[in-house]
Amino acid sequence: MPPTRHKLRGTNRLLLRYESRMIEALDFDTLTPDEPIRIPPARPTARLYLPRPLPRPGRSSAVVMLTSSAGVQHHRELYYASALAAAGIAACVVDSFRPRGVRSTVADQSLVSAFQMECDAVAALRLLRARPDIDPARIAVMGVSKGGVVAVNTAISVRARWRGVGDVFAAHVAICPGAVAQHRDARTTGAPLFMMLAEHDDYTPASFAIDYAQRLRAAGNDRIRVKVYKAHHGWESIGPVYAIRNAQNYSRCPNLIEDDGTHFVPAAGRAMSEADYRSWVRDNGLLFMGAHAGGGTQALRHRATGDILRFLAECGFGP
Repeated sequence: MPPTRHKLRGTNRLLLRYESRMIEALDFDTLTPDEPIRIPPARPTARLYLPRPLPRPGRSSAVVMLTSSAGVQHHRELYYASALAAAGIAACVVDSFRPRGVRSTVADQSLVSAFQMECDAVAALRLLRARPDIDPARIAVMGVSKGGVVAVNTAISVRARWRGVGDVFAAHVAICPGAVAQHRDARTTGAPLFMMLAEHDDYTPASFAIDYAQRLRAAGNDRIRVKVYKAHHGWESIGPVYAIRNAQNYSRCPNLIEDDGTHFVPAAGRAMSEADYRSWVRDNGLLFMGAHAGGGTQALRHRATGDILRFLAECGFGP
Protein backbone atom coordinates (compact mmCIF):
# COMPACT_ATOMS: atom_id res chain seq x y z
CA MET A 1 0.00 0.00 0.00
CA PRO A 2 1.57 3.35 -1.00
CA PRO A 3 1.98 5.98 1.72
CA THR A 4 -0.42 8.88 2.05
CA ARG A 5 0.98 12.16 3.30
CA HIS A 6 -0.49 14.30 6.08
CA LYS A 7 0.76 17.36 7.89
CA LEU A 8 1.19 16.90 11.62
CA ARG A 9 -1.19 19.16 13.51
CA GLY A 10 0.65 22.15 14.94
CA THR A 11 3.95 21.44 13.17
CA ASN A 12 5.38 21.41 9.67
CA ARG A 13 6.69 17.87 10.00
CA LEU A 14 5.49 15.24 7.60
CA LEU A 15 3.71 12.11 8.74
CA LEU A 16 3.71 9.11 6.42
CA ARG A 17 0.89 6.62 6.89
CA TYR A 18 1.35 3.02 5.81
CA GLU A 19 -0.90 0.04 6.30
CA SER A 20 1.06 -1.21 9.33
CA ARG A 21 2.88 1.87 10.61
CA MET A 22 3.11 5.65 10.80
CA ILE A 23 6.39 7.55 10.52
CA GLU A 24 6.82 10.82 12.35
CA ALA A 25 9.79 13.19 12.04
CA LEU A 26 11.33 14.40 15.31
CA ASP A 27 14.12 16.68 16.42
CA PHE A 28 15.34 17.37 19.94
CA ASP A 29 18.25 18.72 21.98
CA THR A 30 20.94 16.27 23.02
CA LEU A 31 22.33 16.08 26.55
CA THR A 32 25.32 18.34 27.17
CA PRO A 33 27.36 17.11 30.16
CA ASP A 34 30.69 18.83 30.87
CA GLU A 35 32.43 16.13 32.92
CA PRO A 36 34.17 13.81 32.48
CA ILE A 37 33.59 14.22 28.72
CA ARG A 38 32.20 17.47 27.40
CA ILE A 39 29.44 17.19 24.82
CA PRO A 40 28.66 20.33 22.78
CA PRO A 41 25.04 21.25 22.02
CA ALA A 42 23.42 19.55 19.04
CA ARG A 43 19.94 18.86 17.79
CA PRO A 44 19.72 15.31 16.45
CA THR A 45 16.80 14.18 14.34
CA ALA A 46 14.85 10.93 14.35
CA ARG A 47 12.18 8.97 12.53
CA LEU A 48 9.57 7.54 14.85
CA TYR A 49 7.85 4.44 13.46
CA LEU A 50 4.54 3.99 15.25
CA PRO A 51 2.40 0.84 15.02
CA ARG A 52 -0.94 1.36 13.31
CA PRO A 53 -3.30 0.82 14.90
CA LEU A 54 -1.74 1.23 18.33
CA PRO A 55 -1.64 -2.10 20.22
CA ARG A 56 -3.60 -0.54 23.07
CA PRO A 57 -4.92 3.00 23.47
CA GLY A 58 -2.18 5.47 24.27
CA ARG A 59 0.49 3.00 25.33
CA SER A 60 3.01 1.43 22.96
CA SER A 61 6.36 0.00 23.99
CA ALA A 62 9.27 1.53 22.08
CA VAL A 63 12.88 1.02 21.00
CA VAL A 64 15.42 3.82 20.53
CA MET A 65 17.67 2.76 17.66
CA LEU A 66 21.23 3.99 17.04
CA THR A 67 23.02 3.61 13.74
CA SER A 68 26.20 1.93 12.64
CA SER A 69 29.19 4.02 11.50
CA ALA A 70 27.57 4.19 8.06
CA GLY A 71 24.60 6.17 9.35
CA VAL A 72 20.91 5.46 8.76
CA GLN A 73 20.54 2.68 6.20
CA HIS A 74 17.34 1.39 4.59
CA HIS A 75 18.47 -2.24 4.71
CA ARG A 76 19.49 -2.03 8.37
CA GLU A 77 18.03 0.53 10.79
CA LEU A 78 14.90 1.29 8.76
CA TYR A 79 14.36 -2.42 8.11
CA TYR A 80 14.49 -3.18 11.83
CA ALA A 81 12.25 -0.19 12.61
CA SER A 82 9.63 -1.44 10.15
CA ALA A 83 9.82 -4.94 11.62
CA LEU A 84 9.36 -3.61 15.15
CA ALA A 85 6.39 -1.44 14.15
CA ALA A 86 4.79 -4.39 12.37
CA ALA A 87 5.13 -6.31 15.65
CA GLY A 88 3.40 -3.54 17.59
CA ILE A 89 6.53 -1.82 18.97
CA ALA A 90 7.37 1.80 18.19
CA ALA A 91 10.89 2.41 16.86
CA CYS A 92 12.73 5.73 17.08
CA VAL A 93 15.66 5.75 14.61
CA VAL A 94 18.06 8.48 15.75
CA ASP A 95 20.33 10.23 13.25
CA SER A 96 23.35 11.46 15.19
CA PHE A 97 25.40 12.22 12.08
CA ARG A 98 23.71 14.52 9.57
CA PRO A 99 22.63 17.16 12.10
CA ARG A 100 26.33 17.42 13.00
CA GLY A 101 27.36 17.71 9.36
CA VAL A 102 28.68 14.14 9.13
CA ARG A 103 27.67 11.46 6.65
CA SER A 104 29.70 8.55 8.03
CA THR A 105 32.33 7.82 10.68
CA VAL A 106 33.69 4.68 9.02
CA ALA A 107 36.97 6.33 8.02
CA ASP A 108 37.22 8.56 11.12
CA GLN A 109 35.45 7.41 14.27
CA SER A 110 36.27 10.69 16.05
CA LEU A 111 33.86 12.70 13.88
CA VAL A 112 30.96 11.69 16.13
CA SER A 113 31.82 9.86 19.32
CA ALA A 114 29.92 6.96 20.83
CA PHE A 115 29.29 9.16 23.88
CA GLN A 116 27.64 11.81 21.71
CA MET A 117 25.39 9.09 20.31
CA GLU A 118 24.72 7.87 23.86
CA CYS A 119 23.63 11.36 24.91
CA ASP A 120 21.36 11.48 21.86
CA ALA A 121 19.88 8.11 22.83
CA VAL A 122 19.05 9.19 26.38
CA ALA A 123 17.62 12.49 25.13
CA ALA A 124 15.37 10.46 22.81
CA LEU A 125 14.38 8.27 25.77
CA ARG A 126 13.30 11.34 27.71
CA LEU A 127 11.37 12.65 24.71
CA LEU A 128 9.50 9.37 24.25
CA ARG A 129 8.71 9.12 27.95
CA ALA A 130 6.88 12.44 27.73
CA ARG A 131 4.56 11.23 24.95
CA PRO A 132 1.06 10.02 25.81
CA ASP A 133 1.24 7.24 23.20
CA ILE A 134 4.42 5.60 24.61
CA ASP A 135 4.66 3.50 27.77
CA PRO A 136 7.52 5.18 29.72
CA ALA A 137 8.38 1.94 31.52
CA ARG A 138 8.86 -0.06 28.30
CA ILE A 139 11.52 1.72 26.25
CA ALA A 140 14.55 -0.24 25.06
CA VAL A 141 17.69 0.75 23.16
CA MET A 142 19.14 -1.05 20.16
CA GLY A 143 22.05 -0.50 17.81
CA VAL A 144 24.28 -2.12 15.20
CA SER A 145 28.10 -1.92 15.34
CA LYS A 146 28.84 1.62 16.63
CA GLY A 147 25.20 1.84 17.67
CA GLY A 148 25.70 -1.50 19.40
CA VAL A 149 28.46 0.11 21.47
CA VAL A 150 25.88 2.66 22.60
CA ALA A 151 23.37 -0.10 23.39
CA VAL A 152 25.95 -1.67 25.72
CA ASN A 153 27.30 1.58 27.16
CA THR A 154 23.84 2.80 28.19
CA ALA A 155 23.66 -0.23 30.50
CA ILE A 156 26.88 0.66 32.36
CA SER A 157 26.18 2.20 35.76
CA VAL A 158 29.02 4.72 35.86
CA ARG A 159 27.96 6.27 32.57
CA ALA A 160 24.62 7.29 34.05
CA ARG A 161 26.61 9.51 36.40
CA TRP A 162 28.52 10.93 33.45
CA ARG A 163 25.28 11.93 31.74
CA GLY A 164 23.99 13.59 34.87
CA VAL A 165 20.60 11.90 34.64
CA GLY A 166 19.11 8.80 36.17
CA ASP A 167 17.24 7.70 33.05
CA VAL A 168 17.77 4.03 32.19
CA PHE A 169 16.46 1.79 29.45
CA ALA A 170 14.28 -1.24 30.16
CA ALA A 171 16.28 -3.49 27.81
CA HIS A 172 19.31 -3.40 25.49
CA VAL A 173 19.96 -5.07 22.12
CA ALA A 174 23.50 -4.82 20.73
CA ILE A 175 24.22 -6.24 17.26
CA CYS A 176 27.94 -6.76 16.55
CA PRO A 177 29.01 -4.16 19.12
CA GLY A 178 32.61 -3.05 19.29
CA ALA A 179 33.92 -4.27 22.66
CA VAL A 180 37.64 -3.53 22.36
CA ALA A 181 37.06 -0.80 24.96
CA GLN A 182 35.43 -2.18 28.11
CA HIS A 183 34.66 -0.52 31.42
CA ARG A 184 36.90 -1.62 34.24
CA ASP A 185 33.87 -1.33 36.55
CA ALA A 186 31.44 -3.59 34.71
CA ARG A 187 28.44 -3.02 36.96
CA THR A 188 25.23 -2.33 35.05
CA THR A 189 21.73 -0.99 35.63
CA GLY A 190 20.58 -4.62 35.83
CA ALA A 191 18.42 -4.38 32.71
CA PRO A 192 18.51 -7.36 30.32
CA LEU A 193 21.06 -7.15 27.49
CA PHE A 194 21.10 -9.23 24.31
CA MET A 195 24.41 -9.33 22.40
CA MET A 196 24.04 -10.64 18.83
CA LEU A 197 27.47 -11.45 17.43
CA ALA A 198 28.97 -12.67 14.15
CA GLU A 199 31.38 -15.60 14.13
CA HIS A 200 33.39 -14.27 11.17
CA ASP A 201 33.47 -10.61 12.26
CA ASP A 202 36.89 -9.01 11.67
CA TYR A 203 35.62 -5.47 12.34
CA THR A 204 34.18 -5.87 15.84
CA PRO A 205 35.38 -9.38 16.74
CA ALA A 206 32.94 -11.49 18.72
CA SER A 207 35.61 -12.66 21.17
CA PHE A 208 35.81 -9.24 22.83
CA ALA A 209 32.04 -9.05 23.32
CA ILE A 210 31.91 -12.61 24.70
CA ASP A 211 34.57 -11.66 27.24
CA TYR A 212 32.69 -8.47 28.12
CA ALA A 213 29.46 -10.40 28.62
CA GLN A 214 31.23 -12.67 31.12
CA ARG A 215 32.54 -9.63 32.98
CA LEU A 216 29.07 -8.02 33.04
CA ARG A 217 27.62 -11.23 34.51
CA ALA A 218 30.40 -11.45 37.09
CA ALA A 219 29.63 -7.86 38.11
CA GLY A 220 26.08 -8.85 39.05
CA ASN A 221 23.86 -8.84 35.95
CA ASP A 222 22.55 -12.36 35.32
CA ARG A 223 20.31 -11.17 32.47
CA ILE A 224 23.01 -11.06 29.80
CA ARG A 225 22.27 -13.13 26.72
CA VAL A 226 24.76 -13.84 23.91
CA LYS A 227 24.11 -15.48 20.56
CA VAL A 228 26.78 -15.99 17.90
CA TYR A 229 25.57 -16.30 14.30
CA LYS A 230 27.52 -17.95 11.50
CA ALA A 231 27.84 -14.63 9.76
CA HIS A 232 30.01 -11.63 9.00
CA HIS A 233 29.72 -8.09 10.31
CA GLY A 234 26.76 -6.24 8.82
CA TRP A 235 24.76 -9.35 7.97
CA GLU A 236 21.77 -7.14 7.12
CA SER A 237 23.44 -6.56 3.73
CA ILE A 238 22.05 -9.28 1.49
CA GLY A 239 24.61 -10.60 -0.98
CA PRO A 240 28.31 -11.47 -1.07
CA VAL A 241 30.86 -10.44 1.54
CA TYR A 242 32.56 -7.17 0.60
CA ALA A 243 35.61 -5.25 1.82
CA ILE A 244 35.34 -1.94 3.68
CA ARG A 245 38.81 -0.73 2.79
CA ASN A 246 38.57 2.66 4.50
CA ALA A 247 37.26 1.34 7.83
CA GLN A 248 39.26 2.32 10.90
CA ASN A 249 39.87 -0.93 12.78
CA TYR A 250 40.89 -0.78 16.46
CA SER A 251 40.66 -4.49 17.18
CA ARG A 252 44.41 -4.83 17.80
CA CYS A 253 44.42 -2.55 20.84
CA PRO A 254 42.03 -3.52 23.67
CA ASN A 255 41.71 -1.10 26.58
CA LEU A 256 39.81 -0.46 29.80
CA ILE A 257 37.65 2.61 30.36
CA GLU A 258 38.21 4.12 33.80
CA ASP A 259 35.52 5.85 35.87
CA ASP A 260 37.00 9.24 34.91
CA GLY A 261 36.54 8.53 31.20
CA THR A 262 40.18 7.84 30.40
CA HIS A 263 41.31 4.69 28.61
CA PHE A 264 43.90 2.46 30.25
CA VAL A 265 45.89 0.89 27.42
CA PRO A 266 47.79 -2.22 28.57
CA ALA A 267 50.13 -2.03 25.60
CA ALA A 268 51.13 1.50 26.66
CA GLY A 269 51.03 0.83 30.40
CA ARG A 270 49.11 4.02 31.14
CA ALA A 271 45.75 5.75 30.93
CA MET A 272 45.00 8.47 28.40
CA SER A 273 42.09 10.44 27.01
CA GLU A 274 40.07 8.97 24.16
CA ALA A 275 41.66 11.41 21.70
CA ASP A 276 45.15 10.51 22.93
CA TYR A 277 44.27 6.80 22.72
CA ARG A 278 43.31 7.17 19.07
CA SER A 279 46.56 9.02 18.35
CA TRP A 280 48.64 6.49 20.28
CA VAL A 281 47.10 3.55 18.44
CA ARG A 282 47.77 5.23 15.09
CA ASP A 283 51.32 6.32 15.94
CA ASN A 284 52.27 2.87 17.21
CA GLY A 285 51.01 0.99 14.17
CA LEU A 286 48.10 -0.72 15.94
CA LEU A 287 45.39 1.04 13.96
CA PHE A 288 44.83 -0.61 10.61
CA MET A 289 42.38 0.07 7.83
CA GLY A 290 39.96 -2.45 6.51
CA ALA A 291 37.26 -4.95 7.47
CA HIS A 292 34.64 -7.13 5.82
CA ALA A 293 30.86 -7.02 5.93
CA GLY A 294 27.77 -8.38 4.24
CA GLY A 295 27.26 -11.94 3.17
CA GLY A 296 23.78 -11.91 4.63
CA THR A 297 20.74 -13.83 3.46
CA GLN A 298 17.04 -13.14 3.84
CA ALA A 299 16.77 -16.23 6.03
CA LEU A 300 19.53 -15.03 8.36
CA ARG A 301 18.09 -11.53 8.64
CA HIS A 302 14.62 -12.90 9.35
CA ARG A 303 15.98 -15.32 11.95
CA ALA A 304 17.91 -12.55 13.72
CA THR A 305 14.84 -10.30 13.63
CA GLY A 306 12.77 -13.06 15.17
CA ASP A 307 15.36 -13.43 17.94
CA ILE A 308 15.10 -9.70 18.68
CA LEU A 309 11.32 -9.83 18.86
CA ARG A 310 11.38 -12.89 21.12
CA PHE A 311 13.91 -11.23 23.44
CA LEU A 312 11.80 -8.08 23.65
CA ALA A 313 8.64 -10.11 24.24
CA GLU A 314 10.34 -11.87 27.14
CA CYS A 315 11.17 -8.40 28.52
CA GLY A 316 7.52 -7.37 28.39
CA PHE A 317 7.53 -5.55 25.04
CA GLY A 318 5.00 -5.87 22.28
CA PRO A 319 1.22 -5.54 22.13
